[in-house]
Amino acid sequence: MRGGSLGARAGRPGVRRGLATAALLLLGNGLLWPAPAATPGAPAASQPSASAPTSTSTSTLAPASASAPAAIPPAPNPPALACPVQPGRAAPEACLGDPDPLGFEKTAVTALPAATVDVPYRYRFQAVGGEPPYAFSEVGSGLPAGLALDANGNVQGTATVRGRRTFTVELRDRWGQGVRQQFALNVAGPRSAAPKPASAPAAAPAIQTVPIDATQAPLRSPTSVDAWRLTDAVLEKIAPPAPPDVAEGDAEAVAPPPVPDADGLDELSEAGAAQLALLLQPLRNVEYPTRGLFAAALDARVCAHAAALTDRVALETRQTAPSADQWRQRCATAWQGPPPKVPPQLVEAPVKWQDLPATLMPPRVRAWLIEQAMQRHDAAVSTAPGWSGTGCNCLIAATSGKVYGVVPHWSDPAHGPKLDFSLYERLLAYAQPFDDDGNVTPLRPDAGQLAFLRAVHRYGSKLDVTVYRKDWQFLARLPEDQRRRVAEQVARQAMRMIDVPLSHYARRWEDRIPGLAADPYLGDGITLFLDAVPLPGDSRYAAFDDFRQRLIQTLIAEMRKGRRPYTLNLMLQAGDLVPALRTADDVAASAPAAAAQAAPVRAKAAAVPPATPPAGATWTFDQLLDTLVQAEDPRFEDGRIVTGNEGYVSRTNVTVRYVVALPEPTVQSKKTLREAVETTPELVGTNRAIVVRRIVPMVSAGGAEPRQMNDDLAYFNDNFGGIALWPQPVADAATGALLANGIRETILAGETREGALCNVVCDWRWAMRAAFWVGLTVALVSLALFVASCRVRALGRPYQLYLVVAGIVPAVIGGLLLRCDPDLAASQISGRLLAAVLVAVFAAMLLPLLKPRVPKP
Repeated sequence: MRGGSLGARAGRPGVRRGLATAALLLLGNGLLWPAPAATPGAPAASQPSASAPTSTSTSTLAPASASAPAAIPPAPNPPALACPVQPGRAAPEACLGDPDPLGFEKTAVTALPAATVDVPYRYRFQAVGGEPPYAFSEVGSGLPAGLALDANGNVQGTATVRGRRTFTVELRDRWGQGVRQQFALNVAGPRSAAPKPASAPAAAPAIQTVPIDATQAPLRSPTSVDAWRLTDAVLEKIAPPAPPDVAEGDAEAVAPPPVPDADGLDELSEAGAAQLALLLQPLRNVEYPTRGLFAAALDARVCAHAAALTDRVALETRQTAPSADQWRQRCATAWQGPPPKVPPQLVEAPVKWQDLPATLMPPRVRAWLIEQAMQRHDAAVSTAPGWSGTGCNCLIAATSGKVYGVVPHWSDPAHGPKLDFSLYERLLAYAQPFDDDGNVTPLRPDAGQLAFLRAVHRYGSKLDVTVYRKDWQFLARLPEDQRRRVAEQVARQAMRMIDVPLSHYARRWEDRIPGLAADPYLGDGITLFLDAVPLPGDSRYAAFDDFRQRLIQTLIAEMRKGRRPYTLNLMLQAGDLVPALRTADDVAASAPAAAAQAAPVRAKAAAVPPATPPAGATWTFDQLLDTLVQAEDPRFEDGRIVTGNEGYVSRTNVTVRYVVALPEPTVQSKKTLREAVETTPELVGTNRAIVVRRIVPMVSAGGAEPRQMNDDLAYFNDNFGGIALWPQPVADAATGALLANGIRETILAGETREGALCNVVCDWRWAMRAAFWVGLTVALVSLALFVASCRVRALGRPYQLYLVVAGIVPAVIGGLLLRCDPDLAASQISGRLLAAVLVAVFAAMLLPLLKPRVPKP
């Protein structure tokens, strides 16, 4: 018991003094030292009560100045326990402190909850052990400006400068023993303005009528995911094929069916329609995940053709053609503004080069193409993609950049491309939407999907599940506390989904073979894609920004609780990070009325000119860096992340990457993105270098010419962290081969390839696993007989040689499996442990041979 009377303590002065001395020597989590002239009359404070942190904002890294050290106010001497300390004489027993070591409560947590600029902050340190009252003080100067530490352990105030600071806290008890520990505190930038409270109910009149167009438009399902691609059917509507030749008498019987009245196609002449269908042919069956990316691909194709046509005419007429910069500026606004009264293709008059893109593809035709290309998929119904694997066929280690592959749930295993695991380090399963209540669409794999998920882990790749949302109207209806609960619900449901072992769905007979790795999980990370987000200046942006921060914070917190490594990928459109890359279609998709675009476009309706893109960014480089700091907890010096001799790696089990969807033409957008990283004042020194290597640009396979795609691969590998590829929905053997060769010649150029022996081992791994365990069992039984039976030992040298061979066989097979079996290579079981077991068995078999013989008496 710790308690007891003073007389009971005095009865064992030697024992009590020894315990107190041991407590002083065994104090952990800090530096323990005796205080000079420590007496109960030393500065003291009342024991603090329990308290919780009040700030939950994200962290940031910009350097900040620190406030002055907090002083400890003096406290009066307690008269009943005056214990004078005299040199050379031990203190009375009653003056000895409690033997429990003095320390900080929750000493494993060295990072305080983040503060926010101009937001009141309070955090209280807790002390354990020692004897109260306790006194806290800051050693040196490290707290952010505006915050101070008082003697009761309260860090409070209002931070004025953003940044990440480290500071040291000194804790003393009433007897003067002390402990120091270093802590870190992030100060994030000011939050967006809080959304204004809703107006009084009288300001929102009750609805009386519903527009007829709204009654004919289907409601969007919460499990819907959209994608855009041009199909053969759409191109045939632009330029229908000629009817087959028939006899005169059969003309009426085989007359072609009437072409539906498609909006805007009446503005194309017959030659113009044929030309438009021809120049859009390269985009056939190229899929894009967002409306803006598809519209940018359309515009880039038409503008490239317009520039080439203008250059040809200028050369023939000996005139000067517009420069590339002039074309770039014109194509950014070519389809904005009111359309001409008479379609230019129907008037035989020369066209200005500035009007040529809108002449080749009139605005109404463009709007119709975007609408026809949209395809809606149900995330609740998914199929596994086609894949093939022989031998190891796995990615060993990329020498520089990462290669991501997107796997949509609507992949066609029969007609889609076959997935080659040797190209991809990570695969992004796309996508699992969440509804207004925070319920994530569950992933319920069938037998085919389970086989695919097992193959992903078997061949050394990783699978990240994408959490998706594109409609943000519901946030305006939710109060702040409920909005944050929804964000936390999304994060926790997503983590529970990826943490389900595959054996939970079905167990195979192979899973019962001993010695294999731990059961793989459904996912290895989360990809967060918040599409069509409100733009700064929109009334919905503040609520969205608060929701996004809470969602990311909860995801990181849940990941850091786990015991296995995770990857958090933030997927965003390039225009949301770099406003110079934002198109008018991105603005249209983010508008509050974007949901109405799903309704069919009526024939003869005029195309509405899109608005000019605003300058604000919905994602900033500072936010990206804050997320990395919060997830990976790097060390800092002078506001810059400290890198080791082998480069920077995460100090936690979470790694953050940024998948940025680049619009066409990539020849320009990739350079604009790189320039934005280099010129932003939010990144300095190593922070900039780390962020740029975490950016993974995403492009659609087949969206660029082969030469341009190879150039993009080289540029992405040298200037960013790799590439993410959106697949083609229909397999194209030529495009697939060119893309695979380009990846292997650039990003995977220095990768070590598997040899023929490992390919044989991988193909026959089940038989070799069985042979390993049979051989190991035979070797152990033979060794046991040799040790326990004199008759067996009497067999002499032949049996000993047999023991050596019996030990070598499982050792060789086990070594081959450790090197070449993808299941073992991708497992969490240490190969060194299995190697040590094999070595121990082999050594045990050699011991009888090395043991000197004892001659018979």
